[in-house]
Amino acid sequence: MKAKELLRRYNKGERDFREVDLSGESLRGMTLAGIDLSGANLSHTDLRGTKFTGAKLIGTQLCETKTGSQRRWLIPSRLLSLALSGLGSALLSLFVAFFLDSIISPSGKMTGSVAGDVAFGMFGLAVIAVTLYFNYRQGIMAALSAFAFAVGVAISASVPGSASGAAAFTFAAAIGGSIAGASAFAGSIAVAGAGSIVGSIAGSVTGAGATNSSNQTLLIGVTVVIVLLITRLNWTISRRALLGDPRDKLIRDLAIGLTSVGGTRFDNADLTGANFSKATLTNAHFKAATVRRTCFHLSKQIHLSRAYKTPLANRTALNLLVSLRPEPNTTYSGLNLQGAHLANANLADLDLTETDLSGATLAGADLQRTTLTKVQALGTNFYQANLTAACVESWNIDSTTQLTGALCEHVYLLRNQQERRPNSGTFEPGEFSELFEEVLNTIDLIFRDGMDWQAFMQTFQTIQVEHQGADLEIQSIEKKGNGVMVVRLNTHPDADKPMIHGAFKQEYELKLAAMEQEYKSLLASKEQVLGQKKEIIELYRQKSADMTTIAQSLAQRPVTVDVKAVASSKTGDETINIQGNVDGSVVRIGDGDDAPSA
Repeated sequence: MKAKELLRRYNKGERDFREVDLSGESLRGMTLAGIDLSGANLSHTDLRGTKFTGAKLIGTQLCETKTGSQRRWLIPSRLLSLALSGLGSALLSLFVAFFLDSIISPSGKMTGSVAGDVAFGMFGLAVIAVTLYFNYRQGIMAALSAFAFAVGVAISASVPGSASGAAAFTFAAAIGGSIAGASAFAGSIAVAGAGSIVGSIAGSVTGAGATNSSNQTLLIGVTVVIVLLITRLNWTISRRALLGDPRDKLIRDLAIGLTSVGGTRFDNADLTGANFSKATLTNAHFKAATVRRTCFHLSKQIHLSRAYKTPLANRTALNLLVSLRPEPNTTYSGLNLQGAHLANANLADLDLTETDLSGATLAGADLQRTTLTKVQALGTNFYQANLTAACVESWNIDSTTQLTGALCEHVYLLRNQQERRPNSGTFEPGEFSELFEEVLNTIDLIFRDGMDWQAFMQTFQTIQVEHQGADLEIQSIEKKGNGVMVVRLNTHPDADKPMIHGAFKQEYELKLAAMEQEYKSLLASKEQVLGQKKEIIELYRQKSADMTTIAQSLAQRPVTVDVKAVASSKTGDETINIQGNVDGSVVRIGDGDDAPSA
């Protein structure tokens, strides 16, 4: 289909253009809001100035496309960069000249005394120096705080008001210079650089001429040098802002906003599964767009696009999506990679602790020795991903997590390469996914300070009644070292496991509190006979913790009990196997090799 035919049919009200071939066409400047181009081929197209607001681009091929502003917006953009940089430098030069003149040639006319003029100049230059220092070291918000503090000091110290007023304009010019510099790098460096130089000289000459100083030549020269140094510093800050430094987020957002006027718009568009590989994405708008499993591999200049309310707004995540390999000395733990397209990414040995990978595709990715502790992996695709020697401690997966087809010789259930599975050898084909399919149908209850079995059984019966559709059964009970008990419950695959887990813990605490109160009442009447309260409670705990008592508590009818104690030289773990029925529920308590430790 040709672009003109598409536009003609769109203007007549047609919106469904799924799977059309528009490769190589120019859609420049077209308004295609709400169009459905799902599955279409838009590779090598010119999308500068095109509006896809609210469009459906699900699975659309956008390889090597070009976004950005139309040519008619280039001249206003250049003029804006010229005006911002020139105005900022001119204002800065103007007030720096006044401050220097009050120090070099104080006349007393400005503040009423020679000493006041010197204080005026020194204070103004000090404000500029302090604000620029904080802007460079900690960012623009810290610079604003430093400026407010300096003005407060000026007021309390009765420094002439004209100094603080002039310093305010100078401060605004200095901060504006950073924004202008960022705009220059996002737009035209040459034009903005020329504006900065012209503005510096013009402001210096104007300021020096207005002072009637006898040292005008010296004043102009010193002012130009100072302002050019400050301009160079602002440009350094602006480059840092465009590289994604969080300290300069405000500057970056303002600069990209100024240069993105008339750019390609994907606002609120559904880009699920779209492919932007090797595309040039200058000045594109992705605000609130759905970028679930959207491929940005080797895309160019995407950091010059607006991506508010998407994972692309984080520069660390963006760089990973583009390169598919981590950068050295970069932290990735806790990162939001929800819905990220990381197929075939090289993530070996990376620490992804508490990273959100929900809905992401990691098909074919190298995850060997990767730390996946507490990651969110709901709906994540691990097909053909290599998970050998990865740590999967407390990772959050469900029935939508695709583990089938994953490559894995062994994994660790705890950090620092502890709790290896399998204990020896390697997984046979399909065993890795089968291991965690069993985990998906269980709820692990961990009791770190021992467990009151009477309170546990009462709680279990209550939760069974409240969640009858969950098919709750006791699968296993494991006694770990240091008094830790792990009870694993079988449940329905579609059961709300977090809700059941929370309800169980809450109900158990209520039962335990009620029984503790009952113990105290009993102690009050038997204290003289049995001794101190602490000893009685300890005696009860010891009795409740006995593994034989556990078996008796679970079995309410004659059952076959096969008790097997397993001693570990490292942890002192102990496991009991129980076969039988509890109120019609099957109970099987396996040893440590039957299921992964919690």
